Amino acid sequence: MSAPIPADEAPRLDALRRYNIVDTSPEGAFDDLTRLAAFVCGVPIALVSLVDVNRQWFKSRCGLSLSETPRRISFCAHSILQRDVFVIPDALEDPRFADNPLVTSDPHIRFYAGAPLITPDGFALGTLCVMDRVPRRLTADQTDALRALSRQTMTQMELRSKVAELQQAVTRRRLAEEAYAGQHRIAEHLQQALLLTPPACAFPGLDVRTVYQAASDEADVGGDFCDAFRVDETLVALIVGDVVGKGLTAATFTAEVKFALRAFAREHPDPASILLRLNGAVMDAQRMEPRAEVTLVTVALAVIDTATGDTRLSAAGAVPPLLVSHGGRVRALKPGGMILGVQAGEQYEAVRFRMRERDTLLFVTDGITEARRAGTGRLFGDERLRRVARDAVARESLGEAAAHVVDEARRFAGGPLSDDACVLVARRR
Repeated sequence: MSAPIPADEAPRLDALRRYNIVDTSPEGAFDDLTRLAAFVCGVPIALVSLVDVNRQWFKSRCGLSLSETPRRISFCAHSILQRDVFVIPDALEDPRFADNPLVTSDPHIRFYAGAPLITPDGFALGTLCVMDRVPRRLTADQTDALRALSRQTMTQMELRSKVAELQQAVTRRRLAEEAYAGQHRIAEHLQQALLLTPPACAFPGLDVRTVYQAASDEADVGGDFCDAFRVDETLVALIVGDVVGKGLTAATFTAEVKFALRAFAREHPDPASILLRLNGAVMDAQRMEPRAEVTLVTVALAVIDTATGDTRLSAAGAVPPLLVSHGGRVRALKPGGMILGVQAGEQYEAVRFRMRERDTLLFVTDGITEARRAGTGRLFGDERLRRVARDAVARESLGEAAAHVVDEARRFAGGPLSDDACVLVARRR
């Protein structure tokens, strides 16, 4: 069944023409977003689809050889009529699509989810969509991620359009700066989405707070990230990590790492096993999708039973997390494990301990420990972090405790930090 024509079809098509994007060559920025959408949603096909007069044309495609299809059989023609994610769990069960050639013959689509690409003035030009050849449903996290990635796709289209408008009015250097600024903005938005602090009382029996401190200059966005999420009724995973690299590529790969960690943790919540699997995934990414820089990842990962306080912690090249008792005793946790992406088959150890009431666990990235004192080059270091941690966790508010760590690193450096930094603090109630 063909989709109805939108009431604003004429101005919508005018808006599409303004972007001057239909029938242009593939671009890496859009391909990064489709690959990430397919990865996050766990599907083989993802597209950036633009709905033209009589066809839908694909600016980027992952897992599909077609470059366009007739509009009359387009799923995306239905999706642009919505303001939110449009989902078809099983196309054979939906009378609008059951006899669609894209369903009954190659590529045999059964599942579809599309997030509309909406311009700042409200026109839906197309979608960022994901598809599978079997019925399925997206999780709430996957749906939220697809929405966020569709917004980033539209931001990239805005950037591309702006650069095109400036081409005859600015120098080549100016154009390069504008393109860089746009990619920096996309990477920053994507990174901020990876740094969301869980709401208060998200985990019964455990308080968690995070702080992210950007570097002082306007360098590319780095790959620092943190996460806290429920694995099951009593288990909570805490993660702090850093993807080596800068800019959109690092931010995109950081998202892949974060979502992989969530998936692996929910399948088998053993930190050492999770890091073993993630190391394999990073090594596979290096082999299958060569990047300009070798992709390396540091991670510290703890899984806490909030009912008993029993905790398992593993790390891969990360700053050793600190366990601070209610009485102020500080213990550095140092499980063995090489940075991810260096050695295939690397084994990771786990430290086991019990968090008692009011015990606090502190994670930081190396933006804290490698803060340098101006004029001397001295590092903040692990020992200074231990002393600061004791003072920080004595504060009643966990948010104040996390902020105190950052403030002390900045005070030591004599100003803003030279590298991004993440701090995660967790206290058992």
